[in-house]
Amino acid sequence: MAENNARRTKHQKTVLDCLKENSSRHLTAKEIVSLLQNEKKDVSTATVYRQLEKLTACGEIRKYITSAQESACFQYAGKSKKSECETHFHLKCTSCGKLFHVSCEYLENLEAHVKEHHNFDVDNTRTVLYGVCGECKNRKK
Repeated sequence: MAENNARRTKHQKTVLDCLKENSSRHLTAKEIVSLLQNEKKDVSTATVYRQLEKLTACGEIRKYITSAQESACFQYAGKSKKSECETHFHLKCTSCGKLFHVSCEYLENLEAHVKEHHNFDVDNTRTVLYGVCGECKNRKK
């Protein structure tokens, strides 16, 4: 990554810093633009999209696609420790639409099983389990 830092543009650093500051959640490009505008950063929407693609391609951020009807989300892929964005899975409530991020040893074991026994690598950036969240289930009672 040091090589990438040497060639990083001002706009790329701005977008990456925004994702680092919000690393506990996924952000859409629209949310990033809004956050940067609130900080009085002069970055266009087109520039944000361009930088997100570049940062995704070099592995500094992760892109998550939960459905064809929704915008992709992005998250900083932190390199200092085993990154949450590398190991978490997505649960999507079909009732309220909320997206949950779950770090779970059981799901990691399932992923390892699929790789070992079925010679298949699961792409966590596209893996979403659908169901109904506890809050929506309680509302229906």
